[in-house]
Amino acid sequence: MKTYLIDIDGTLCDKNKDHDYMKAKPNQKMIDKVNELFDAGHTIKLFTTRGTTSGIDWYEQTVAQLNYWGVKRHMTIMGKPSADVIVDDIAITFEEFLNE
Repeated sequence: MKTYLIDIDGTLCDKNKDHDYMKAKPNQKMIDKVNELFDAGHTIKLFTTRGTTSGIDWYEQTVAQLNYWGVKRHMTIMGKPSADVIVDDIAITFEEFLNE
């Protein structure tokens, strides 16, 4: 089993340019893939750097949003920790991840 560290913005949803994260639109294909990995027994850790520069605490809103979208996970992290596999809009693309 692997531990997947997956970025929220730009991966599980569109990257909102004006930082109004609650208007972000989910990427259902990616959410389905994450849920599939979760159901298969892998560890899913989602992360975001929301609020890093502004100092705004987006944790509660982010968790509510992920719950609304139905994203299964073991942990929601504010910041960027390490893992076996990191999926974001830069390291591993959506297509590479979906075809893994």
